[in-house]
Amino acid sequence: MHKTHLKLLLPLLLTSLSAHAEIYKIVAPNGEVTYTDKAVKGSKRLDLGPMPSSTPVLTNKSTHSTSSRNTSTPSDFPRIDSNTQNQRDSVRRRVLTEELNTEEQALEDAVNAKKDGETLRAGEKASSPGYLTRIDKLDHAIKLHQDNIHALRKELSTVK
Repeated sequence: MHKTHLKLLLPLLLTSLSAHAEIYKIVAPNGEVTYTDKAVKGSKRLDLGPMPSSTPVLTNKSTHSTSSRNTSTPSDFPRIDSNTQNQRDSVRRRVLTEELNTEEQALEDAVNAKKDGETLRAGEKASSPGYLTRIDKLDHAIKLHQDNIHALRKELSTVK
């Protein structure tokens, strides 16, 4: 389903919800998702839970104190012990570090490839379209690796 279809479907879905209609989700073999209020073969009924009695009013978040928000974790929320979490964090850090090392090597290779690619070929001029396209592709590869390195370092800074 195209994004424009989803944008058109959302108000209809919300209208249907306010009327307490049952909503069904259908996933076609090609992955297209459709929502409807009629049960059809292969559809799955969505349990949307109880409907609010009135429409909530949006307010400025800065006017609410943090104590008025419900920040407690539900009692049935799965919990793990700190040792397990530390092991998971350790694995995550190791994987991210390995990815960072791979990206740093790929960046070095891309920089070297650009140096090689900047060499003019026989009969080629620095202003020729082929040369400029080659340099643009090499610059793009370098930027891609730099962006990946930045993202990985940022992610690593959040790992305990």
